[in-house]
Amino acid sequence: MPQPSTEFGEELRRRRLDAGLSLTGLSAAVHYSKAQLSKVERGIKAPSRDLARLCDAALRADGALIALVAPSASGEPDEPAPGGIDEEEWTMQLSPDGSGRFQPLGRRQVVSAGAASLMSWRSGGQGPVSTATGAGMLEASRSLFTHYRRLGQTVEPGFLLPGLIAQTHTLRELSAHADSRTRPKLLALGSRYAEYIGWLVQETGDEQAALWWTQRAVDLAAAGGDQALAGYALVRRALVTLYQDDAEQTVALARRAQTGTLPSRTRGLAAQREAQGHALAGDRDACQRGRCHGSHPGLRPGPAARRPGCRRYAHRR
Repeated sequence: MPQPSTEFGEELRRRRLDAGLSLTGLSAAVHYSKAQLSKVERGIKAPSRDLARLCDAALRADGALIALVAPSASGEPDEPAPGGIDEEEWTMQLSPDGSGRFQPLGRRQVVSAGAASLMSWRSGGQGPVSTATGAGMLEASRSLFTHYRRLGQTVEPGFLLPGLIAQTHTLRELSAHADSRTRPKLLALGSRYAEYIGWLVQETGDEQAALWWTQRAVDLAAAGGDQALAGYALVRRALVTLYQDDAEQTVALARRAQTGTLPSRTRGLAAQREAQGHALAGDRDACQRGRCHGSHPGLRPGPAARRPGCRRYAHRR
């Protein structure tokens, strides 16, 4: 577990003030609660390496904040900064026995490990993609997404994940070379792919990977200018933190998804998550004040509801 770091907290606060950002402003930039950031700055709460990367990018610290946090010993993948969707390499290993492995790596890690020389290829030249090509890829990817969701109701997640991850990568990379009208559509669709992957990996029981993919959905949606999808992804992230017994983060994320600019359905789901977070914390009054929808919304979900998998997802979207 990461240990509290007074040095990191002091440096974070100094750089935040130098940038003219309030805690609220930094919270909005990194998708972490204001209360949690305050505890990190005061050295009460340990910063994760993921939080360090997000803050480092938001404050343009050029790695200074990351250097103050020890690498995770759990093998947990680092999160890229919001908007930094082209700053990492995705590696995927598929074995004849049906097992597979996915790992996001920083470009420097890939080069130092020599992985870039192992059967690598490039998607082509660096020139722009024509409008017709971008539109064609968009239409085909939408059709594929529909088929993947249907398959997800009957096929185990492990069979679908390699193709979904590859398609998300394709949309992400293609968006960098598409015209200004097609690019946000490609990113928005990539966000839906990433969100769906998050549901599937959560179905396998890997909640950390579910959080990682949900954050990717937030980043892709925000890069595409679609705040509605980003808001829904925050609701998903709040659900995962609820299952991790993190009441504070569940409430904070749910509140962020209740802005008036988001669809009413998303705000309703966020209100339900907030009430569940208060229930987890034992705050009955706050739970009852929550704008929950459905029967007994403030109660902890039972075992059958703790893994909302692909079959349920197919009916939610």
